[in-house]
Amino acid sequence: MNLPASGVPGDLLPTRSRRRPLRALAAILAAVCCLAVAIYAGTAAHAELARKPTPAGLSAAAAAAVAGRWRSWPTGRIFPAVLGYTTQLLTQEAARRVGIAPRTACPDGLDAALRGLAGRDGCQAVLRATYVDQLQGVVYTIGVVAFASLRGAAGFERGLPRGRSGLPGLRALAFPGTASAAFDDAARQASTAQRQGPYVLLTTAGYADGRPARATLQSRGPVFAPAAQLAAGIIAPLAAPAQVDCRSPQWSC
Repeated sequence: MNLPASGVPGDLLPTRSRRRPLRALAAILAAVCCLAVAIYAGTAAHAELARKPTPAGLSAAAAAAVAGRWRSWPTGRIFPAVLGYTTQLLTQEAARRVGIAPRTACPDGLDAALRGLAGRDGCQAVLRATYVDQLQGVVYTIGVVAFASLRGAAGFERGLPRGRSGLPGLRALAFPGTASAAFDDAARQASTAQRQGPYVLLTTAGYADGRPARATLQSRGPVFAPAAQLAAGIIAPLAAPAQVDCRSPQWSC
Protein backbone atom coordinates (compact mmCIF):
# COMPACT_ATOMS: atom_id res chain seq x y z
CA MET A 1 0.00 0.00 0.00
CA ASN A 2 1.24 3.48 -0.95
CA LEU A 3 1.27 5.85 1.94
CA PRO A 4 1.51 9.65 1.85
CA ALA A 5 4.59 11.34 3.25
CA SER A 6 2.92 11.46 6.63
CA GLY A 7 2.73 7.72 6.62
CA VAL A 8 -1.08 7.89 7.00
CA PRO A 9 -3.46 6.78 4.23
CA GLY A 10 -5.21 9.74 2.46
CA ASP A 11 -8.65 8.58 3.45
CA LEU A 12 -7.48 8.61 7.04
CA LEU A 13 -6.26 12.27 7.00
CA PRO A 14 -8.08 14.52 9.48
CA THR A 15 -11.27 16.13 8.06
CA ARG A 16 -10.01 19.60 9.04
CA SER A 17 -6.96 19.17 6.80
CA ARG A 18 -9.13 18.24 3.81
CA ARG A 19 -11.43 21.36 4.35
CA ARG A 20 -8.67 23.95 4.28
CA PRO A 21 -8.44 24.14 0.44
CA LEU A 22 -12.24 24.45 0.22
CA ARG A 23 -12.29 27.35 2.67
CA ALA A 24 -9.52 29.11 0.80
CA LEU A 25 -11.40 28.67 -2.47
CA ALA A 26 -14.60 30.03 -0.89
CA ALA A 27 -12.72 33.06 0.43
CA ILE A 28 -11.31 33.79 -3.01
CA LEU A 29 -14.73 33.49 -4.62
CA ALA A 30 -16.24 35.82 -1.99
CA ALA A 31 -13.52 38.38 -2.61
CA VAL A 32 -14.10 38.23 -6.34
CA CYS A 33 -17.85 38.71 -5.84
CA CYS A 34 -17.29 41.70 -3.57
CA LEU A 35 -14.94 43.27 -6.10
CA ALA A 36 -17.48 42.73 -8.87
CA VAL A 37 -20.23 44.34 -6.78
CA ALA A 38 -18.00 47.31 -5.96
CA ILE A 39 -17.12 47.79 -9.63
CA TYR A 40 -20.78 47.60 -10.63
CA ALA A 41 -21.84 50.07 -7.93
CA GLY A 42 -19.08 52.48 -8.91
CA THR A 43 -20.03 52.25 -12.57
CA ALA A 44 -23.71 52.83 -11.77
CA ALA A 45 -22.89 55.82 -9.56
CA HIS A 46 -20.71 57.33 -12.24
CA ALA A 47 -23.44 56.83 -14.82
CA GLU A 48 -25.97 58.50 -12.52
CA LEU A 49 -23.69 61.47 -11.96
CA ALA A 50 -22.94 61.76 -15.65
CA ARG A 51 -26.58 61.40 -16.66
CA LYS A 52 -27.97 64.56 -18.17
CA PRO A 53 -31.04 65.96 -16.43
CA THR A 54 -34.34 65.51 -18.21
CA PRO A 55 -36.43 68.53 -19.31
CA ALA A 56 -38.96 67.61 -16.64
CA GLY A 57 -36.24 67.57 -13.99
CA LEU A 58 -34.94 70.96 -15.06
CA SER A 59 -38.43 72.42 -15.07
CA ALA A 60 -39.19 71.07 -11.61
CA ALA A 61 -35.91 72.41 -10.20
CA ALA A 62 -36.53 75.86 -11.69
CA ALA A 63 -40.11 75.98 -10.38
CA ALA A 64 -38.99 74.99 -6.88
CA ALA A 65 -36.31 77.69 -6.89
CA VAL A 66 -38.77 80.41 -7.86
CA ALA A 67 -41.39 79.27 -5.34
CA GLY A 68 -38.78 79.27 -2.56
CA ARG A 69 -37.46 82.78 -3.11
CA TRP A 70 -39.76 84.27 -0.51
CA ARG A 71 -37.81 82.19 2.03
CA SER A 72 -34.31 82.31 0.54
CA TRP A 73 -34.10 85.96 -0.46
CA PRO A 74 -33.44 88.64 2.15
CA THR A 75 -36.51 90.83 2.66
CA GLY A 76 -34.47 93.84 1.56
CA ARG A 77 -34.02 92.17 -1.81
CA ILE A 78 -37.71 91.39 -2.16
CA PHE A 79 -38.64 94.93 -1.13
CA PRO A 80 -36.00 97.35 -2.46
CA ALA A 81 -35.37 100.52 -0.48
CA VAL A 82 -36.43 102.67 -3.45
CA LEU A 83 -38.89 101.98 -6.28
CA GLY A 84 -39.34 104.28 -9.24
CA TYR A 85 -42.69 105.23 -10.77
CA THR A 86 -44.20 107.61 -13.31
CA THR A 87 -46.80 110.14 -12.11
CA GLN A 88 -49.96 111.19 -13.91
CA LEU A 89 -47.97 114.20 -15.11
CA LEU A 90 -45.40 111.83 -16.66
CA THR A 91 -42.69 112.87 -14.24
CA GLN A 92 -40.28 110.29 -12.83
CA GLU A 93 -40.37 109.99 -9.06
CA ALA A 94 -39.34 107.50 -6.38
CA ALA A 95 -41.20 105.84 -3.53
CA ARG A 96 -39.17 105.02 -0.44
CA ARG A 97 -39.63 102.05 1.85
CA VAL A 98 -40.39 102.97 5.44
CA GLY A 99 -40.64 99.48 6.90
CA ILE A 100 -41.15 95.74 6.48
CA ALA A 101 -43.59 93.69 8.55
CA PRO A 102 -41.85 91.28 10.94
CA ARG A 103 -44.67 88.74 10.77
CA THR A 104 -45.35 86.69 7.64
CA ALA A 105 -48.23 84.37 8.59
CA CYS A 106 -51.03 84.59 6.02
CA PRO A 107 -53.76 85.66 8.49
CA ASP A 108 -51.62 88.57 9.72
CA GLY A 109 -51.56 90.29 6.34
CA LEU A 110 -55.06 89.68 4.99
CA ASP A 111 -58.58 90.77 5.81
CA ALA A 112 -60.79 88.10 7.33
CA ALA A 113 -62.71 87.79 4.05
CA LEU A 114 -59.59 86.50 2.27
CA ARG A 115 -58.11 84.22 4.89
CA GLY A 116 -60.26 81.22 3.99
CA LEU A 117 -59.50 81.70 0.30
CA ALA A 118 -55.77 81.93 0.97
CA GLY A 119 -55.82 78.82 3.15
CA ARG A 120 -57.77 76.86 0.55
CA ASP A 121 -55.20 77.61 -2.14
CA GLY A 122 -52.16 76.85 0.00
CA CYS A 123 -50.91 80.27 1.07
CA GLN A 124 -47.38 79.94 2.43
CA ALA A 125 -46.81 83.48 3.65
CA VAL A 126 -47.79 87.12 3.23
CA LEU A 127 -44.81 89.47 3.23
CA ARG A 128 -45.67 93.16 3.56
CA ALA A 129 -43.76 96.41 3.24
CA THR A 130 -44.88 100.03 3.20
CA TYR A 131 -43.67 102.81 0.92
CA VAL A 132 -44.41 106.53 0.75
CA ASP A 133 -44.40 108.55 -2.44
CA GLN A 134 -41.83 111.21 -3.15
CA LEU A 135 -43.95 114.00 -1.63
CA GLN A 136 -44.85 111.79 1.36
CA GLY A 137 -48.53 112.41 0.79
CA VAL A 138 -49.55 108.92 -0.32
CA VAL A 139 -48.82 105.62 1.44
CA TYR A 140 -48.63 102.21 -0.27
CA THR A 141 -48.63 98.88 1.51
CA ILE A 142 -47.47 96.09 -0.79
CA GLY A 143 -48.02 92.43 0.00
CA VAL A 144 -46.36 89.39 -1.53
CA VAL A 145 -48.74 86.44 -1.14
CA ALA A 146 -46.62 83.33 -1.70
CA PHE A 147 -47.98 79.96 -2.82
CA ALA A 148 -46.35 76.59 -3.29
CA SER A 149 -47.51 76.31 -6.90
CA LEU A 150 -48.77 78.23 -9.92
CA ARG A 151 -52.13 76.56 -9.50
CA GLY A 152 -52.55 77.83 -5.95
CA ALA A 153 -51.66 81.39 -6.92
CA ALA A 154 -54.02 81.32 -9.90
CA GLY A 155 -56.88 79.97 -7.79
CA PHE A 156 -56.40 82.69 -5.19
CA GLU A 157 -56.31 85.43 -7.83
CA ARG A 158 -59.52 84.17 -9.46
CA GLY A 159 -61.28 84.20 -6.11
CA LEU A 160 -60.43 87.80 -5.21
CA PRO A 161 -63.45 90.08 -4.88
CA ARG A 162 -63.62 92.82 -7.49
CA GLY A 163 -65.13 96.22 -7.83
CA ARG A 164 -65.46 97.23 -4.18
CA SER A 165 -63.49 99.98 -2.47
CA GLY A 166 -60.71 98.93 -0.15
CA LEU A 167 -60.34 95.45 -1.60
CA PRO A 168 -58.79 92.99 -2.49
CA GLY A 169 -58.10 92.85 1.22
CA LEU A 170 -54.46 93.52 2.06
CA ARG A 171 -54.18 95.00 5.53
CA ALA A 172 -52.58 98.41 5.89
CA LEU A 173 -49.16 98.51 7.53
CA ALA A 174 -48.09 101.64 9.41
CA PHE A 175 -44.82 102.51 11.14
CA PRO A 176 -44.72 105.07 13.98
CA GLY A 177 -42.45 108.02 13.42
CA THR A 178 -42.76 107.85 9.63
CA ALA A 179 -45.08 109.41 7.06
CA SER A 180 -47.13 106.19 7.20
CA ALA A 181 -47.97 106.50 10.90
CA ALA A 182 -51.62 107.45 10.37
CA PHE A 183 -52.32 104.90 7.62
CA ASP A 184 -54.67 102.17 8.83
CA ASP A 185 -57.29 99.87 7.35
CA ALA A 186 -59.97 102.57 7.49
CA ALA A 187 -57.76 104.87 5.39
CA ARG A 188 -57.43 102.44 2.49
CA GLN A 189 -58.57 104.17 -0.71
CA ALA A 190 -57.51 101.93 -3.60
CA SER A 191 -56.11 98.48 -4.23
CA THR A 192 -54.57 96.37 -6.98
CA ALA A 193 -53.80 92.70 -7.56
CA GLN A 194 -51.54 90.98 -10.04
CA ARG A 195 -50.13 87.49 -10.36
CA GLN A 196 -46.90 86.16 -11.78
CA GLY A 197 -45.66 82.63 -11.18
CA PRO A 198 -46.50 81.33 -7.69
CA TYR A 199 -46.95 84.85 -6.29
CA VAL A 200 -49.85 87.29 -6.08
CA LEU A 201 -48.95 90.92 -5.43
CA LEU A 202 -51.57 92.90 -3.53
CA THR A 203 -51.41 96.61 -2.84
CA THR A 204 -53.48 99.02 -0.83
CA ALA A 205 -53.01 102.78 -0.86
CA GLY A 206 -54.28 105.83 0.98
CA TYR A 207 -53.40 109.31 2.11
CA ALA A 208 -50.65 109.84 4.63
CA ASP A 209 -52.92 111.99 6.80
CA GLY A 210 -55.07 108.90 7.43
CA ARG A 211 -58.33 110.32 6.09
CA PRO A 212 -60.88 107.51 5.84
CA ALA A 213 -62.16 106.38 2.47
CA ARG A 214 -65.68 107.54 3.27
CA ALA A 215 -64.39 111.09 3.66
CA THR A 216 -63.22 111.24 0.05
CA LEU A 217 -65.89 112.93 -2.03
CA GLN A 218 -64.60 111.90 -5.43
CA SER A 219 -62.49 109.19 -6.98
CA ARG A 220 -58.79 110.04 -7.04
CA GLY A 221 -57.68 106.98 -8.98
CA PRO A 222 -54.71 108.64 -10.72
CA VAL A 223 -53.28 109.66 -7.35
CA PHE A 224 -52.90 106.00 -6.39
CA ALA A 225 -52.05 104.69 -9.87
CA PRO A 226 -48.33 104.25 -9.05
CA ALA A 227 -49.27 101.29 -6.81
CA ALA A 228 -49.40 98.93 -9.79
CA GLN A 229 -45.98 100.15 -10.95
CA LEU A 230 -44.47 99.58 -7.52
CA ALA A 231 -45.96 96.09 -7.39
CA ALA A 232 -44.57 95.29 -10.85
CA GLY A 233 -41.11 96.36 -9.70
CA ILE A 234 -41.30 93.77 -6.92
CA ILE A 235 -42.98 90.82 -8.60
CA ALA A 236 -40.95 90.89 -11.82
CA PRO A 237 -37.61 89.87 -10.26
CA LEU A 238 -39.24 87.68 -7.61
CA ALA A 239 -41.04 85.52 -10.18
CA ALA A 240 -38.43 85.69 -12.95
CA PRO A 241 -37.47 82.26 -14.39
CA ALA A 242 -34.58 80.61 -12.56
CA GLN A 243 -31.43 79.65 -14.44
CA VAL A 244 -30.77 76.05 -13.45
CA ASP A 245 -27.17 74.86 -13.09
CA CYS A 246 -27.14 71.19 -12.15
CA ARG A 247 -23.38 71.28 -11.58
CA SER A 248 -23.85 73.56 -8.61
CA PRO A 249 -24.50 71.91 -5.21
CA GLN A 250 -27.43 74.27 -4.59
CA TRP A 251 -29.44 72.53 -7.30
CA SER A 252 -31.11 69.14 -7.17
CA CYS A 253 -31.91 67.98 -10.69
